[in-house]
Amino acid sequence: MDFLTTIKQSLIALKTNRLRTVFSVIGIVIGVAAVVIILSLGQGLKGLINNQVETFGPNLLDIAIKIPGASQTQSITSMFQGVKTTSMKTKDIEDLKDKNRFPYIEAVNGQAIAQEWASYANEEKQALIYGCNPDFPEVFKVAKIEKGRFFTESENDGLANVAVLGKNLADELFKETDPIGKNIKLKGQNYKIIGVFKPLGGISFGIDMNDFMYVPIETTLKEILGIDYITEMHLVLSDIKYTDQAIAEISRLLRKNHNITDPEKDDFQIFTMAEILNTVNQITTILNILLGFLAAISLLVGGIGIMNIMLASVSERTREIGLRKAIGATTKNILWQFLIESLTITGLGGLVGIAIGILYSLLIGIIIRTQPSLAEWPLSISWLAIFTAFFVATAIGVIFGLYPARKASLKSPIEALRYE
Repeated sequence: MDFLTTIKQSLIALKTNRLRTVFSVIGIVIGVAAVVIILSLGQGLKGLINNQVETFGPNLLDIAIKIPGASQTQSITSMFQGVKTTSMKTKDIEDLKDKNRFPYIEAVNGQAIAQEWASYANEEKQALIYGCNPDFPEVFKVAKIEKGRFFTESENDGLANVAVLGKNLADELFKETDPIGKNIKLKGQNYKIIGVFKPLGGISFGIDMNDFMYVPIETTLKEILGIDYITEMHLVLSDIKYTDQAIAEISRLLRKNHNITDPEKDDFQIFTMAEILNTVNQITTILNILLGFLAAISLLVGGIGIMNIMLASVSERTREIGLRKAIGATTKNILWQFLIESLTITGLGGLVGIAIGILYSLLIGIIIRTQPSLAEWPLSISWLAIFTAFFVATAIGVIFGLYPARKASLKSPIEALRYE
């Protein structure tokens, strides 16, 4: 009996049990589609974050607070537990603006975030307050004014009650009304709206930047938060070639300002865009791997289902096996027949699952892009996920089909013919 005949017998058997075959294929389709969708969306998220980080340019430095003597991971953990580092002040920002000492620094921004109830007319919303310096649009070049203007140094120094709104917040509070010149009440005080940003692409730590109310840093610290320290600084270098020099000289300045003599006790950490990008890539890669494994569980379940169905099929077709062996089919023919049935199920399920996975990945990506902050979401398909999912599905067909196929091939023709 040639191999082509064996293939035909396998297909006839699958066609005879159509409903069983369909449900077996569906199990593989779900698993393969899940892997493709999850990993494609993970790749899209990674691409979105990378694009946003790269828009800031390689000459951006980020200076974050750190628990003295702790590693980066320990420091982040401690901060989530409520430990505060209060040594970074607005004086550090003013010192970094000294052109005589730092001629290569073009712009500096300090950061402090608060949350307060903001109201206008009958509209009220718990707004996120982003305290920042007038240099904010120069540091984050994606921040473009749609209406009005940004606040000035004199307004910052004079603790002016002025604000610039993110696009979402402006739309929620003012609807169709032009917000420029209107007042928002915050902690019992009126804040004059002097500008509105264009939609800011991207989400930071799960927060849409379009939801913020941007207020001068000095006003935020003294009038809203009642503190004298900031949580982060960002600065732009005139050229990336000054990166190493800037890190060394900024570190010396901050150690002097914070009375630090041992670099091991630094209460700050300086990141380059390359380091931030590398960290983001590591996080998203680990996330994709974990999500991929979770999705692959459904493939494993589908494989177990195939093995159960093939074992039931072997039991039901015992007399058929005996008859085929009696008329000349070899052990190898029987083995290949059942193995081909298993591979056909997983192969067909893999192809359909890939098609559905690609379709849904693109569809979900298009839906995501309808959100203003995610308009730059890349419509990407993970070809690695496609090849991996199909390879795993095929491997499952071999692994979970081999035992039932071998069990069928080893049956004695005499005992099989006697089987009732």
